[in-house]
Amino acid sequence: MANMLKHKMFLITILSLLISNSQILTDVVGLEYRVGVKKNDDLIWKCKVSDNLELNNLFGSGWDNAGIFNNISKGMKMRWKINNIELNKTYIKLNFSMWTWNSRTIWGAKDNDSQIIYYSNPNNYSRELNFSNYLSLVPFWFPIPVGDYIGGLNLNDWYDVDNRVLPTINVEIEENAIQPGFPSKDLKIIAIYNDQGILNSYKLYIKGNVVIIDIAYDFLPLYVIPTLIGLICVFVLGIIIFIIKKRKTKIFPEKKMVNRV
Repeated sequence: MANMLKHKMFLITILSLLISNSQILTDVVGLEYRVGVKKNDDLIWKCKVSDNLELNNLFGSGWDNAGIFNNISKGMKMRWKINNIELNKTYIKLNFSMWTWNSRTIWGAKDNDSQIIYYSNPNNYSRELNFSNYLSLVPFWFPIPVGDYIGGLNLNDWYDVDNRVLPTINVEIEENAIQPGFPSKDLKIIAIYNDQGILNSYKLYIKGNVVIIDIAYDFLPLYVIPTLIGLICVFVLGIIIFIIKKRKTKIFPEKKMVNRV
């Protein structure tokens, strides 16, 4: 009996090890990165804070003449429309039309077309990376699962990836670290991504934790729409029932009971 029990425990231990190793191998080798957005999707971000005077001091005059921050100002929105997606074993490419920051309710003609290209596997980058070619210093979109992808990138010491709760890139860049005069002050960035790989929140700070840019992904989750419709229907139905009851009360007032002796 004791030998049988030992034999069972041994088999259970071996099986557990096989399952664990299989899971590790799947995570390391078998993970395939993909795209979390679809063709014709609209991605819209809204600017909540933009201290343009401080941005001029930080990046120099004319910093907003081109690129992702072109014409940014508080209350304005930027739109991307996904035109095409290419995905193979070598690279992931996203082509999109872009409407730069504006306050129009009707978007009108696009401002330009652009693209983002990544290796299909973050380990394929042969050298240490930074995103200094982006004025935002972080991309607005990544392949998914985004936490695994950014965690697999060999980023330089400006960047720290935090996947404990939400996929987040923390950036700290010292004065003149990119090139002489750029940036003109130490800066910090916190960039948080959603499960579609889209930049969900972007905050750029300077000394004293002063926020000079605050951008948020502007969307209404799909699961919220039916909920809102349901709540509105219930609210309207409640009002209708209340009105009907009121009218019935006026037309057919309740008869008072008369006590007979």
